[in-house]
Amino acid sequence: MKYLVIVFLVCAVVVSAGCSGSESDGMTAQEYYKKAYQFIDAGYPVEAIELLDLAIKKDPGYFEAYYNRGVVYYLMKNYKAAIWDLSKAISINPKSSEAYASRGEVYEMMKESEKAYSDYRTAARMGNKGAQKYLKLKNVSW
Repeated sequence: MKYLVIVFLVCAVVVSAGCSGSESDGMTAQEYYKKAYQFIDAGYPVEAIELLDLAIKKDPGYFEAYYNRGVVYYLMKNYKAAIWDLSKAISINPKSSEAYASRGEVYEMMKESEKAYSDYRTAARMGNKGAQKYLKLKNVSW
């Protein structure tokens, strides 16, 4: 039964995304993003990344697509890809404390403490409560 659900979901992605992912498929970046989010929620990260790729192809400045693809890469333990996407998200929206805090968490997993603390401090200064709490626990000022 689980196999049938997976096959159905993959077929749905192929049909909805189109075989070529061409510009004439009629879907917007936001529609790809919404579909990707459904796959994230359902526990299908690879399929979600494929849809986020299509959203980014449609709209190269789509902050949420880069941010969420970075988070999915983080969950998949592909830290280098996560850093790249979160950095791109930050370049698009440098006022996102969530993006800085998320990138800090990835750096921490990569054992790059100074970069992690730098991002956590930036997020904390922007008012990110999670980053502030984390830095307080580590006795690090921001």
